[in-house]
Amino acid sequence: MVQQITARPGQKGDLIGPEDILQLHATGASLFNDGDVVVRTTDGKGFAAVAGATPTKFGVIVRYNLGKSGVNPNGSEAYKAGDIAPIMMIGKIWVKPSSPVTDITAKVYVKTANGTTAAPLGSLSSSATDGTELPNASWETVTNAEGLAILRLRGA
Repeated sequence: MVQQITARPGQKGDLIGPEDILQLHATGASLFNDGDVVVRTTDGKGFAAVAGATPTKFGVIVRYNLGKSGVNPNGSEAYKAGDIAPIMMIGKIWVKPSSPVTDITAKVYVKTANGTTAAPLGSLSSSATDGTELPNASWETVTNAEGLAILRLRGA
């Protein structure tokens, strides 16, 4: 039997309901994939990779198949510096946490420091280890068979 995929990182978790998706340009040398957690730049016009605990205006890249001019190590299209990407600030979105979410009442953390865990900066978790709490966010589901969960963002 073939396992059916139910969602992809960055896919909207709800087609109705309030949402705020900003069109921002990528900055820095990083490549950005659908579902990645990013931080808004201090001028409010762009986004960058998570590199520390401040600033905390976090958002998630929405799955969209246009505007990507980079290629990640897996050979998939990715956003790179100068590309315009949709960044969800309010709404529900599928994400791939670095460890399984088993309790939807757990807080949401973004890894902002290189420390004790091997997860990359910007990864999501329900554990505070090496992380900063993602303001106004909550888990809507526990992780599914593909390791994905729905994250609810209420604006930073």
